[in-house]
This record gives sequence, structure tokens and C-alpha cells, in this order.
Amino acid sequence: MPHIIIEVSDDKLICHPEQLLASINQSLWQSNHFKQPTEIKTRLYTAAHALSGVAADDHQAFIMVHFYLLVGRDDATIRHLNQTIAQTIHQHMAVIESYQSKAKLQICVNSIELSNNYVKQLF
Repeated sequence: MPHIIIEVSDDKLICHPEQLLASINQSLWQSNHFKQPTEIKTRLYTAAHALSGVAADDHQAFIMVHFYLLVGRDDATIRHLNQTIAQTIHQHMAVIESYQSKAKLQICVNSIELSNNYVKQLF
């Protein structure tokens, strides 16, 4: 744990997904909040259909991150981890993807604490 699930609005938005995932995992590992690097699991999906606003010409690209964590961290730590993810994505988009302001881009990170009933089995 944690699990990071990233949704993007357009399949052309991120051309180097492997680099983005590696950057996120590395930045979270460097935060020293996790015991093993293999605990950090990140994946990226493109929304089959997405629309921002009420008309197609209102389009705003987005990257929505669902950040699943086990319970027990304080709000300041969670906020710091959320900001780490958002900053890593922002830097990736600016440097690796060379994203320019063709369309506005919104990056959101929402952390979700799993219940105490979460089950994990290793085989």
C-alpha cells in the first residue's frame, strides 16, 4: 500500500506513461513514508469518454488521481503526499510531455483511507 490510480481525459495527453508512473513511485518512495518501494503501486487509465463543461468546445484536459492509503497517517502527512503527487505530475507534464496551454489542464489528487477491514493476501 499505497495504490495510486490515475485517470486522464485524453489518450494523447500522456505520451510517456511509464516515465510518469516511475516518477510518482520514486517521489513517494523518497518521502520516507513507506517501508518497501514495492508497496507503491501505480496505474494509469484513459477515460473512454470525458467532457469538461457543457459543450465540446469548453474542453479542459484533466488528470484525476485516486490515492488509496491505509489508515493511520495525520492530515499534514496526507496533504504532503498529495502535493508530492500533484507536483510530480505537473513537472512531468511540463518537462517530459512539454505540455503547453493548448487547453487548460487540471490536476487533482484525492486521498482515500481504506477501512480497517481492508484485506491483503500474499501468495
